[in-house]
Parts: sequence; structure tokens; C-alpha cells
Amino acid sequence: MRSNSESKGEQAVPDPSGVRDEFAFCNHWIEAPEGKKIEIKINSISHGYAHDGCILGGVEIKTSEDQTRTGYRFCSPNDRNTVLVSASNRVPIITFNRSGQHQIILEYKIVS
Repeated sequence: MRSNSESKGEQAVPDPSGVRDEFAFCNHWIEAPEGKKIEIKINSISHGYAHDGCILGGVEIKTSEDQTRTGYRFCSPNDRNTVLVSASNRVPIITFNRSGQHQIILEYKIVS
């Protein structure tokens, strides 16, 4: 996804019954023009996934300079209104789930 100014994204993961051994993943890459940064705001996360380590599902947002490392992980409705600003003009976002269906709504925009 390329961000021109301000956008919202919503991702729902399929709903097979029960807890699966393997995670389902959706990968997104938000990119702003060179020299700009990206602000990401968590608008909502479904309830029922708030476990230590986000073992059932959540979102990982990689805003650090070294994007090969694990990013910030969120899986609780209490994470609503959390705001992160990227260190560069790119932000990988990974949603993951191994139980039921969850919804994560993010808002993002270009900042200086």
C-alpha cells in the first residue's frame, strides 16, 4: 500500500473453528515518499486475544530502524489509541491469528 496522505486499513482473518497449530498471516507494507515518516494509530482490536505474547492473534507493527527484528505486538482492546511513528518511510505490518476471527483497524498518515 502506498500512502499519499491519510488512510485507514481493516483486516479480517478467516474463521476456521478452534485453535489451529499454525498461524494465518496477512502482510502489508506501507510506504511514504522518501524523507517522510508514517504515523500509525490503532483504532480497535477485537476482544478475546489479549494473552501474554499474543499467542492467539494480533498485529505486529515494525516502526524501528532495523525492520529485520520483531516489531511492536498488540492484541488487546486496551491498545486502542496507541500511536507509533516510523523511523523511516516504510512500515511492515503483519496481522496473525490461529483462533477464530479477529478484526484490527489501523489508521495511518504521512508525517514529517
